[in-house]
Amino acid sequence: MTEKLSKTMLDMVGIASGTVMAPLLNSKPGQAFLSMLPGQVLLASLDAVNKVLDAVEVAEKQALSATSTAATRMMTDRYGERAGEATEDVLAAAGNLASTAWNVFKIRKAFTPKSTATSGLLNNAPKYK
Repeated sequence: MTEKLSKTMLDMVGIASGTVMAPLLNSKPGQAFLSMLPGQVLLASLDAVNKVLDAVEVAEKQALSATSTAATRMMTDRYGERAGEATEDVLAAAGNLASTAWNVFKIRKAFTPKSTATSGLLNNAPKYK
């Protein structure tokens, strides 16, 4: 349930930030910002970071799923059906925790993209002409 709640909240943040960003980027100051090369580089950099994070999330989910299946099967074979079910429950909880943590990280990044940027480009973008 926590994972579903955080996913719903992330979706709402995406919708809210989209409704705020669209008019901002279509405004005269927004167009002036986008016309600057560093602004375009900044947006491309943030987009690239988002794509990398999405790929990491997919890889994490696939690895956790494969590990969970193998561990559950191994526990069932060695210690019985109840041990396998317990292992499956524990690993499902760990997967939900990981997904919730990713969603919280994405929500934080959506509100404050500067908190996840590693270069000074984001801090200095308005200074470049």
